Amino acid sequence: MAARGRGALERWRRPVAGVACAILGGLVMIAVLLKHEPALVAGAARSAGVERSAARMVTKGAALHAAVSRPGPWGAAFADHELNAWLEVDQPLNHPNLLPEGISRPRVRFRPQRVEAVVRLGTGPLSAFVWCDLEVVLRGVNQLQITVHSATVGAVPVPTALILAEIARGVATLGVDAQVRRLDGRMALVVYIPGSAGRDGPQWRLDSLRIDDGEMIVAGESRAGGSEPPGPARDP
Repeated sequence: MAARGRGALERWRRPVAGVACAILGGLVMIAVLLKHEPALVAGAARSAGVERSAARMVTKGAALHAAVSRPGPWGAAFADHELNAWLEVDQPLNHPNLLPEGISRPRVRFRPQRVEAVVRLGTGPLSAFVWCDLEVVLRGVNQLQITVHSATVGAVPVPTALILAEIARGVATLGVDAQVRRLDGRMALVVYIPGSAGRDGPQWRLDSLRIDDGEMIVAGESRAGGSEPPGPARDP
């Protein structure tokens, strides 16, 4: 009787061990995939001129803000390495609440009509990098259209609709209206940029947005307050 019991145990031990190893191997593979670092952040090191680049970004941002606040045309060009330097140096120091809790190490790369973006989600051993490839175009005056071409958590693909929903949620926290819509057969997020800070304040319109390799250029025009805001125009 005991011999039969031992024999049955031996017969079950090997397949059970095989299933356990398969499960463990699958978990290890998932962990490896989730720990994958996108090329945008892999091996990135703080360069000697990062503070100067961050300072240039602050200067350009302040100059653009001043220009938009005055009647007349305005424009600015921002390099992705300047924006990344600002995200690395100035944002954690002077704007620690800009990013939602649990999100860190944001990085961007500009390509023709595209923005690659990476953030780290979570902390410690449970963290992973979220990467997405976004098409960003000016659909109309003060209207941005954002389409997600691909997205991953680590090396695991994620639905683009999920990324659009998260971007929409983040935009909404800034008080900016955004809608997920189907345009040209694809789901896209339309962001309606406010045309003023109030009826009596300056009013502005974003007329041009160009994204090239390593650089984003914006241009528009402002006018004095007290008139009808210049945008954004709404779709029917």
